[in-house]
Amino acid sequence: MQVSTEKKEGVQHLLTVTVPAEDVKKAYDASFRKYAKNAKVDGFRKGHIPAKVLESQFGGQIFSDAYDSLINKTLGKAVEESKLEVVGYPRVEVKKASFKNDEEFVYEATVEVNPELELKPFEELKLKNIKAEVTDADVEKMIENLRKQQGKWQVKDGAVVAKGTRASIDFLGRSEGVEFEGGKAENFALTVGETQMIPGFTEQIEGHKAGDKFTIQVKFPEEYHAENLKGKDAEFDITVNSVSELVLPELNEDFVKVFGVKDGSIDTFKADLRKNMDRELTRSVYVKTRQNLFDALIAQYGEFAVPQAYIDAEIERLAKNFENQMRAYGMTKLPASFKKEEMFKDESVKAARLGIIVRKIILDLGCTKPSDSYVDAQLNQIAGAYEDPAEVIAQLRKDKAQFENIQNAAIEAEVVAKVMEKAADGDETMSFDELVRAR
Repeated sequence: MQVSTEKKEGVQHLLTVTVPAEDVKKAYDASFRKYAKNAKVDGFRKGHIPAKVLESQFGGQIFSDAYDSLINKTLGKAVEESKLEVVGYPRVEVKKASFKNDEEFVYEATVEVNPELELKPFEELKLKNIKAEVTDADVEKMIENLRKQQGKWQVKDGAVVAKGTRASIDFLGRSEGVEFEGGKAENFALTVGETQMIPGFTEQIEGHKAGDKFTIQVKFPEEYHAENLKGKDAEFDITVNSVSELVLPELNEDFVKVFGVKDGSIDTFKADLRKNMDRELTRSVYVKTRQNLFDALIAQYGEFAVPQAYIDAEIERLAKNFENQMRAYGMTKLPASFKKEEMFKDESVKAARLGIIVRKIILDLGCTKPSDSYVDAQLNQIAGAYEDPAEVIAQLRKDKAQFENIQNAAIEAEVVAKVMEKAADGDETMSFDELVRAR
């Protein structure tokens, strides 16, 4: 077998594989024998079909099986001989094939490899170290949020739709006079200030009260997920069924016991809450720092070719996440116009490039294996939310899949920390709310 390699555009290489005639004949003979043994043709006993009849009936399949056999047996060896670190599965095209004239079998395999990157100085990134703390005001605000979560919506006669209220509505949407998929609902719960709707939708319902029927005009965003509605004008017939207001529970012993404070003490509740918020803040600072770093790395390295296999994997991951989010909102079936390749292409290319950059940094910093201190930090971060952290840590270490994820997170955290040692240029103070919203 002979293998030649040619560098093509971007990360592509072309392998030309030539298989000797004797191996071609062996592959054809093996395929022929398989069909001779198992084929069925009327008028002939199984296993006793003349060669000419067999070839006239099954010639194409015999040839195809021989092609596949030759490629399967030689492709791996060809890649190995090329000494290329191939990503994904090669795209194969047969260039020369004849099983009757003792000729060579020639095919081309287009393969992709990781791009060669030269590591750039971390000092050029000039990022800020994020500083933050949980204040008494943050704790009080969190308590109010928890009271709202435990609040009860009560229908209020005569109330108008306004910020902080919840309206039960029916709606029917049309674009260019035609009803569209997903544009109809009954008893839809619209919480003003929380429920995400098309721009201008909620604002035109505010000020109305139960029993009102009216029509609103809106415009779908250009980036809307349904292709047939992007940037289109639409109208919705609205019926307000009821308007509810949120009644909050009192901050007392009964309330704090709901959150596991056995002694019913408000002081204990606040102390536990601050501890949890401190843990959340630590995580949020890291997530924000990581995002800032990754965004800066993408900008620093700019555009470069990446293997399509990486892009395809990212598209599938993002599409799956999107489908899960839509199901959480009650959409059981995505619109026929949903095209994941179009919707997630740019984001997937960016993610693929980032993955290549980070892998290069990991190798350069020697962080291919997780450090014990960073693994312990990950475990403590997770277990700190439980009553018996030691027991949780022991369980996490026993679970192979979970512990592997923790080790990967530890490697990432160590890389972020080491890069930030050189990339940091001053501090930036952020509030608890700013960091949590950023996540």
